[in-house]
Amino acid sequence: MIVWKNKALVLSKINYSETSLILKIFTEKKGIQTGLVRGGKNIKKSNIFEAGNLVLAECKARTEDSLSILNCELLEANSGIFIEDSSKFLSIIALLNLIEFSLLENEAEEELFLKSYILIKNILSNQNFWLEDYVKWELFLLKKIGFGLELNKCIVSNSSKSLSFVSPKSGCAVSKEAAIGWESKLLPLPSFLISSNKANTADIKNGLSLTTFFLLKFSKSINKNLPFTRKYFIDSI
Repeated sequence: MIVWKNKALVLSKINYSETSLILKIFTEKKGIQTGLVRGGKNIKKSNIFEAGNLVLAECKARTEDSLSILNCELLEANSGIFIEDSSKFLSIIALLNLIEFSLLENEAEEELFLKSYILIKNILSNQNFWLEDYVKWELFLLKKIGFGLELNKCIVSNSSKSLSFVSPKSGCAVSKEAAIGWESKLLPLPSFLISSNKANTADIKNGLSLTTFFLLKFSKSINKNLPFTRKYFIDSI
């Protein structure tokens, strides 16, 4: 018998029977896990399984290959559905969908779990510059799935000054001087990603265009389409 308890973010749920759910969660120590929640459709329990909620999940399974039985205790509710800012709500859904899209089950990703939890908290608490944090979260996700970008120095000159572009081929930064004549073939690098500068709306969109390019590369490598909720989020900005 396999038994464990762990904090987890609720990713998604599907109906299994008249009373039960199949729940997918992103755990702190054990990555993505899927399990059966008996009685999960009970109206008194249903609020526990809303996407983005932080729960304490208890898992029991006969073997590693058998479907787990999950019991969940609500620790923190995601109140995103109650905020008036649609961009914030859509950003949380996009984040959760990207996690489920990008990671295999049973892959421990403690740092990504922590960063995801903190980002959701920041979005819900009306922290300033949360859009910047979201773009940086996507950059970290790319690193975790093997498509990390090298933005600290120019791939051509090895200089760390005037970094203004990213090579779509290598994922490395290119300085303004080294990019002369090649600007149209490169991706803009917004300065807030490599400095303490604050971003305006154009910077955020350039940052999301940058991460989109490499997320699409990843999606092609696994023959899947990016979650449509992410496009809805970007369109809402």
